Amino acid sequence: MNPKISVIVIIYRVGKFLPKCLESIAAQTCDDIEVICVVGKGDRLCEEISREYERKDPRFRVIVSEPRGTANARNTGLKYSSGEYIAFVDGDDFIEPDMLETMLKGAVRYQADISAVGKFYAYENCTEDDNAINGYSFGKRADEAGTELLCTEDALKTVLYGTGFFLHIWDKLYRRELFDDIRFDEGKKVEDREISYRLLIKAKRMVYDRSPKYYFRDSSDSGSRVEDNLARSYEANEAICADIVKRFPSLSEACEVFLACEAMSVIQNSMLYGSFSAAHDRKYLDIVRAKAGTLFKNGFVSRPVKLKAVLCLFCPGMLKRLTLSRRKSFLKSHRQFCAGNDWQEIFKGQGIE
Repeated sequence: MNPKISVIVIIYRVGKFLPKCLESIAAQTCDDIEVICVVGKGDRLCEEISREYERKDPRFRVIVSEPRGTANARNTGLKYSSGEYIAFVDGDDFIEPDMLETMLKGAVRYQADISAVGKFYAYENCTEDDNAINGYSFGKRADEAGTELLCTEDALKTVLYGTGFFLHIWDKLYRRELFDDIRFDEGKKVEDREISYRLLIKAKRMVYDRSPKYYFRDSSDSGSRVEDNLARSYEANEAICADIVKRFPSLSEACEVFLACEAMSVIQNSMLYGSFSAAHDRKYLDIVRAKAGTLFKNGFVSRPVKLKAVLCLFCPGMLKRLTLSRRKSFLKSHRQFCAGNDWQEIFKGQGIE
């Protein structure tokens, strides 16, 4: 008998997308699962949809709780879960029928604490494979099934150089014991990458199948698109990198490159929102300047990224025009989803920073 998997689905204001999400979980080829649907109180549509699955499928269970953010919802799901492994799915996303089976096979075969898969970016008019977009290829450690075995240091290198999975919580399967002393930090907009990092550090072994199995909906009004989220994420990145350097001094250069690239992302985000100025983004311009030497000499960094750093430091006006132009061109061929939520106000009402 296969180990049981608890799938925790956080659900709030996603009624437009929820049926496809829950149907994709119900259709999993891995039968021994329980599905914990954590629905924000007051969201009648989502509760009604979730209750329908609970009535017709005994694997589904609905928990209605006060809407206090994703961290609180995930902690609630952990409280009611009983599986030997834990997986997370956001209520506006969906998954391939064999995603859980693929992750479980990797975890069991290699006795791994974490098993990760690749993802798709889903738009209204198209779907794109993350591997193809970023030009990833199977690493030297990949076996005949395309599964990479990673020690902690190699897993962190993958994150820092952007050559595979990132510190997302939803594209991975976790051995339950990892959560014995770990819970999501409630009251924050950005909490998953810090917890994902702590789980990764705690894991003794990780497996990674690059095959895309998780569909991440790109929504124009997603909570992750709140303007100050990237700045808050950068603060978390600094703390994470400080800890990485203490544990793995050999990754200090990778951390420098990562922080430089993340600082450029904050700057470009300001450009997209129309708030960029030398004064507004001084902190991040200074970070790029301080780490530019490391970035330019590092062989893992692509020429386009190095060029972006040059423009950022010496021709920010040109970088702004290029950023806006490329975004406009991208949105012509990629229609984003829209749920109609004002997450800035929702977060404010929930007292989430």
